[in-house]
Amino acid sequence: MKPVSREQIETTWDRLCDLDEKQSTAFSQKFLKAQPALGIYLLATTEEMGEEAEQSPLVELTMAVWDAMSQSAGKPLPEITPEEIESAEDENSGMLETLGDGSEFQMHDTATGLITSFNQSDILGFCVEVLMQDNADQPELAPERVGLELLVLKTVIDCFDK
Repeated sequence: MKPVSREQIETTWDRLCDLDEKQSTAFSQKFLKAQPALGIYLLATTEEMGEEAEQSPLVELTMAVWDAMSQSAGKPLPEITPEEIESAEDENSGMLETLGDGSEFQMHDTATGLITSFNQSDILGFCVEVLMQDNADQPELAPERVGLELLVLKTVIDCFDK
């Protein structure tokens, strides 16, 4: 899939943030109908996060990613299967384990390289910024849930980016 531009994900995010309650509910239902396995995946993830999920933009970011990538494709994206989610998550988890094997400097350089070489780097970069907006000045103080959220979002992006 061609890369989604920074402008496209920002425009999509802003549009979704401006929806009223009725529009937001209708959009969520549209997403869940089109991507039921992702809906279950997000539900399981937010349950795992517990009370921290209330402060998380994970679900909204996932729907923004889906919408922006659908627009970029010019057609509805195929329904993602549980097997595709599991495969992408396993691959991303393995990548994280590899990152943890080096020093902090190596990990930072490797992570930066992965993001910049990623086909959907603008979308992933935007998601990182949204998740880190409250901790941009002191990223080391970011809640632990941010790592899980990034894993989930990269998994979602990988599933759509075929």
